[in-house]
Amino acid sequence: MNSDRKEADPTLVCTCNDLYINDIQESIDYGETEYREIFAVHGLQPRCGECVDHVDEIVNGN
Repeated sequence: MNSDRKEADPTLVCTCNDLYINDIQESIDYGETEYREIFAVHGLQPRCGECVDHVDEIVNGN
């Protein structure tokens, strides 16, 4: 994870895959709520796992 990039753009959730809040919301709109499936919607796979909590917060509406 690149903390500097994440701090520079608060909408960036996963710096490994350049996955943003709107990408995650799009996955949720397709009915996906599982971490790996959210990435799969965009043809991606999780890498380091540092964004798990942030993705979960978005899925749960926090």
